[in-house]
Order: sequence, then C-alpha cells, then structure tokens
Amino acid sequence: MNQTEIEQATGLSREVLRKWELRYQFPVPERGARGQRLYREKDLQKLQLVKQLISQGMRPGKLIPLSVPKLQALLASSTEASGLCDFDETVEKLLGTLAPGSAPGDVREYLAALIENEGLAPFVEQHLPAFNQAVGDAWAAGRIGVHAEHHYTDAVLAVVQSQLLGFRPTQLQHRILLTTPPGELHGLGLLGVQAALTLKGAECFNLGTQTPVPDVLQAVKDWDITLVAVSASVVLRPDLARAYAQALRHGLPKRCRLWAGGQGFSSLQTVPIVGVKLFRDTIHAVQTWQRMIAVKPS
Repeated sequence: MNQTEIEQATGLSREVLRKWELRYQFPVPERGARGQRLYREKDLQKLQLVKQLISQGMRPGKLIPLSVPKLQALLASSTEASGLCDFDETVEKLLGTLAPGSAPGDVREYLAALIENEGLAPFVEQHLPAFNQAVGDAWAAGRIGVHAEHHYTDAVLAVVQSQLLGFRPTQLQHRILLTTPPGELHGLGLLGVQAALTLKGAECFNLGTQTPVPDVLQAVKDWDITLVAVSASVVLRPDLARAYAQALRHGLPKRCRLWAGGQGFSSLQTVPIVGVKLFRDTIHAVQTWQRMIAVKPS
C-alpha cells in the first residue's frame, strides 16, 4: 500500500506515521522505484490495532513495541488495557490547555500557576519530562495539532526563562554551555537541565538549538567554559549525534568536560566515546554536578 492508501485505511496522517518511524522505528516501510514509501499488510493490521487502542487513552510508545496478538488481547480485555493508561492529573490538565477549543494563553497560565504552587525545581525535575513525553505522544496520536506542540514549547521557554532571571550564580569555578547539534530542533530537555543546574548555583549559558561545532569551540574559548552539555532527541540520526560529540571532544580543551543526554545519544551506552559522559535524566546530571563542585580545584 502507498502512503495515501495507508492513511485512508488507518486514519493516521503521514506526519504521524513518519514521526512513529523516527521515534519508535515502526512502521518501517519499504521503498519503491522512485523512493516512495510502501507499507505491508502486517503493518496495516498493527497500525489499525494501535489506532483503536489509542482512542481508549493508551500511549503509542507503550503499544507499538507489542506484538499483534498482544494488541488483539488488549482490545478484548479492558482490565489489561487499563493498565497501560497512564492517568496523571497534571498531565491531563496540561493536554486540556492544548486541545482544540482551548484559548492560546491557557497553557502558559497553567504552567506559571504550577510553578508558583510547587516551585521551579519540582517542575523541571518531575513535571517537565512527563509533560514533554505526553505532548509528543498526544501529537503522535492525533489528539493535538503540531501548532499546539509548538505553542507548548514556546510557553515552557517563556515561563521557565522568566523564572531564571532572578538567580545569580554562586559556583563561579565552572561555567556551563548548553546547546544541541545541527538538525536537532528540540531544546526543552536542555532547558530542564539549565534550570535545574541554575537552581543549584551554576552559571549557565544556553545557546539554544543547532549550534555548529566551530561556534561551540569559539564560545568555550571566549567565555572560559569548563563544561559543555549537549542534547539530542530520537529525531536526530544516531550517527550524526555521535559525530557531533566526537568532533566536540576532539576540539575542546582537556580541562573542559563534555556531557551528552537524550535518546539521540543512546548509542553511547553501548559504544562510549572517551571523555564524553552520558546522562539518563536531569536528576542524574544535577547529582554529578554537585559531586563535581564539591571537589576543590587544585
């Protein structure tokens, strides 16, 4: 089946199918003589099952790894299926601010109120990772449009950055530079790390996304940076993420540490790069930072 036929048969847009292909490595279509995507019968069957279960509140990331027989069993068993429905009141409220019919300012007001009530540290360490995942899943499931996903990103950046304006660094022996490789447009994971480290007294400089290696190296030299933190999502090809980390490590002075995080750098778990420290989450990065500053410079 070609792309149009698979869209009509499943009700899933080509944008969703391509995002699943990148994020979950399913479906992986064959290619025709002109490079067009061609889907198999077994892909259609699984996509239809996943679409039905998503409509019951389940997330694609938990469904796609399952086999067709398991998906069929879930449809037949509401008890088992309910176990894959992650209900988090704060997440559902957030998605409600992005749903069709909501006012454009609702999401920013909700995020600001949540930070005011619970504090910035719990927000970036607990809520933000869950929110990022839920918004991505909601887009992939067709619950919200891509405009809503972009609006969410803009709202998080505005609210968190405004909170950070009042903080002054207390640990001045290290300066941290944060960015993503070229081709990586997602910067919210990096923002979470910046906020968490800033709250611990770090002096952070966030260059935003897609900074070429020469620009990073120049910033390190000009600003006397001692730690570079880079992030890459599953959207970025692993070979490109790896090449970026290798080029940075080669060009950075030995005294400058290099940290990497996000699914785009997952290949470093099996084949590490000497001198590049891989992080699983924001809390892990903060703990490492605290141990690092506890050591007095010689």
